[in-house]
Amino acid sequence: MAALYVVATPIGNLDDASVRVRQVLAQVGLILAEDTRRTRALLTALDVRAPQIKSCHQHNEESRLGLVIDTLDRDTDVALVSDAGTPGVSDPGSVVVTAVHAAGHPVISVAGPSSVVAAVAAAGFAATPFHFVGFPPRKGGALQRWIAQASRLPGVIVMLERGARCGKLIAALAEALPDREAVICRELTKKHEESRRDLLTRLSTEPQRGEVVLVVGPGAPIEDVTAVPTGPDLKAIAAALAVRWGCSKREAYQRLLALEKD
Repeated sequence: MAALYVVATPIGNLDDASVRVRQVLAQVGLILAEDTRRTRALLTALDVRAPQIKSCHQHNEESRLGLVIDTLDRDTDVALVSDAGTPGVSDPGSVVVTAVHAAGHPVISVAGPSSVVAAVAAAGFAATPFHFVGFPPRKGGALQRWIAQASRLPGVIVMLERGARCGKLIAALAEALPDREAVICRELTKKHEESRRDLLTRLSTEPQRGEVVLVVGPGAPIEDVTAVPTGPDLKAIAAALAVRWGCSKREAYQRLLALEKD
């Protein structure tokens, strides 16, 4: 019976592609690729003659299901690849895999490079357990709530962020979890690979290139504030309530002003 191969591809260094990856990509009749240009470059590097390649990304994954099931029904193997790393892990692919399972065809994982595992290894924290929480929300209030929830997970927390927004994330984490260590990993497996470990409050908040993996070490969770602090500083009260309410300091401050007006 034809199978869907979920193929992990290099996250930077093309030499990380295994012999098995090359064999699978050479034997299938159809490759679904997040970006066909990047996949063709990989195939060229592996000296694999390209079979049929079709795009499969977050905007058209649903529309590819008919093609995938029909190809498998004709006893032709299919490979699913993302730009880098493993499909379905913060990349498109889960919709296709779910549909193939439902259709009764085998799903075979071809293991390979993973930015998450590579970063955990480079971080040096005791990684049992570790929790991968993906990309954070962008808005301030949602980000504050997301950090508070993540802080309650035991062990190590692993997250991804675009380099241009990485500084904002580190600043928010440093404010919420000032006593925790973290490791910022960038350009993994590439020429300018860098992993820096320090207290969150000491890590750079400058924009970075590419995609960044941030590994936050274990520590005390953010606790709910059970009482409003006393004192003349309304901003200090807002800062405490922002943690309790899971919103930004600005939003908490505006709520307090409204209450004071009432």
